[in-house]
Amino acid sequence: MAFEISVFLKNKITHFEEITRNLRDEHINIRCLTLTNINHGWGTLNLLVDEPEKAFQVLTESGNSVVLREVIALEMKDEAGGLDELLLELSRAGIHIESAYTRLIADSKTAILLLEVPDFIEATQRLKRNQIPIVDDRLVYGK
Repeated sequence: MAFEISVFLKNKITHFEEITRNLRDEHINIRCLTLTNINHGWGTLNLLVDEPEKAFQVLTESGNSVVLREVIALEMKDEAGGLDELLLELSRAGIHIESAYTRLIADSKTAILLLEVPDFIEATQRLKRNQIPIVDDRLVYGK
């Protein structure tokens, strides 16, 4: 299973850069990110990195509030309608999505949909029952 790192981020220029510098110094590659402003000067930085456990340790040790969470990675067609087709399958399987983002891997022309779901175990069981394969971590992380 793939893992995502979430960092509770102060809404100031230097905090975002501190996160990326810490990862760079440890040779951890960011594959995908989302940055969301919450309120009152805070936000959430969600990162898909090539070494999530190491990133969690590095960012926690540098004083950040960090969460390591499993996400579901599903392959979709890299063409018009590819996402719609996959979402239809997920809907039929009864998969509830809390948040989602994509990653495109240009070398292999592969598109991946990454999902946060309310109940990871139930969602993976539903995917198996509906023969929707979960993408291997090596592909997700680009290794």
